[in-house]
Amino acid sequence: MKVKKTIIIFESYHHKNTEVIGRIIAQSLQAKLFKPDQLNVSILSGFNLIGFGTGIYNGKPHEKIQLFLEQLPSFEGKKAFLFITSGMLRENYSKGIEVLIRKKGLQLIGSFSCKGFNNHGTFKIIGGKNRGHPDLQDFYHAEIFANGLKNRL
Repeated sequence: MKVKKTIIIFESYHHKNTEVIGRIIAQSLQAKLFKPDQLNVSILSGFNLIGFGTGIYNGKPHEKIQLFLEQLPSFEGKKAFLFITSGMLRENYSKGIEVLIRKKGLQLIGSFSCKGFNNHGTFKIIGGKNRGHPDLQDFYHAEIFANGLKNRL
């Protein structure tokens, strides 16, 4: 199956958990991978599928992804997906960003989340949480997610 032209916009720091997952998804979708400050929004019109990736920081998406989405013009008719990594998997972490994606006229065709190693704040005291994540199983699930997106294009 031919993959449509895909771009992924992500933000990842600390342990690069989100970037690792983004690279796996990008490889499966033959996508271009950028951070928000690396691209001009006008190029998005040339893509059929737009992915957004973020770590969760204190219960919220990275501020650069949040701001990027808030400033994004409407893209009616384009498809989008979301992936997140977080120290604690909670469904409500993705809800706000999913709403923002839909407000921009994008059709959200999938969402993926997995654990990420976190040793900040109170987790530092105990040596971190989710050491070793994302791991091989997370990579496998990310690839399955990406392959499933191909079927929804």
